[in-house]
Amino acid sequence: MKENFNAALIRAIRETAPSGENLANALMDILCIGKEAVYRRLRGEVTFTFEEAGIIAHHYSLSLDRITGTVSGGTNQFSLGIPLADNPMAAYTTLLKRYRDFFENVQNDPSAEVSSATNIIPFTFYCGYEYLSRFRLYRWMYQHQPLRTHVPLSQITVHQQLTDLHLQLGRSVRQAAHTTFILDGKLFESFINEIRYFSDLHLISNDEREKMLCELLLLLDELETLAAAGEFSPGKRLDIYLSHLDFEATYSLLVKTGFEMAFFRVYSINSLDSQDPSICTVQREWLQFLKRHSTLISQSGEIQRRQYFLRQRELAARLQMEPA
Repeated sequence: MKENFNAALIRAIRETAPSGENLANALMDILCIGKEAVYRRLRGEVTFTFEEAGIIAHHYSLSLDRITGTVSGGTNQFSLGIPLADNPMAAYTTLLKRYRDFFENVQNDPSAEVSSATNIIPFTFYCGYEYLSRFRLYRWMYQHQPLRTHVPLSQITVHQQLTDLHLQLGRSVRQAAHTTFILDGKLFESFINEIRYFSDLHLISNDEREKMLCELLLLLDELETLAAAGEFSPGKRLDIYLSHLDFEATYSLLVKTGFEMAFFRVYSINSLDSQDPSICTVQREWLQFLKRHSTLISQSGEIQRRQYFLRQRELAARLQMEPA
């Protein structure tokens, strides 16, 4: 039993650790033990203690129940990305680092796939735009932090570390061999309505609203170009679908050799994630269902693609013409 657990834990660590990470050095830092002690554990000569296994599981977001096979029937394991914490921004930064490491670990795997059915603008597209990124973060803070005095967007500072993490995560998502996005038909309309709402509350200045709309138009140009090409970069396939159905949340699935994880967007920018095989299977089936009720517009569906982006630009232009 001990040997099986030790082997399963080592296998789970190798599957989850970031690509290129020196596992022995990482475990030395995590467990605060010497190199030889780490190598004895990796060779299976010494079993990880329960305390060590718990520290490792926390660091790599592993489920010990899943590793030991002791999950009871009908029970599924989920991790809440941003826990209820005294410092939500610090928790958000930790979440970004965790997801960055997950996605960086897929870039050298030719079988890696990322699939997402989304009812908000996908992070990997908006993360490179200053005002769009700041607005998404501000919206979350407005809803989930006690901003009793209704602090305007202009008073929200995004530190450079957070900006860098946004860009790193956005780039790492684009490195999967195959990425699929299924876009809710009202995705951009909903976002424009959010800008209108906060503008009407005078929490967004006229200048900020104009800059967000300009960035939104640039994003639409980028997205249309990527859809026409059908790839993020050579060898990195991109499929974009337009859904004929509305869906109530964003559902994503990361798959690579020996590893899969399902994501559910909750609380604006937060996520629930699970490595539970049954959850990942349900997620895959749901994404396939939505894909069957969608139209592919990457490298095909040229008429639908042009009509779609024309409508989105018209929505943005309409808001630009509205009095502030």
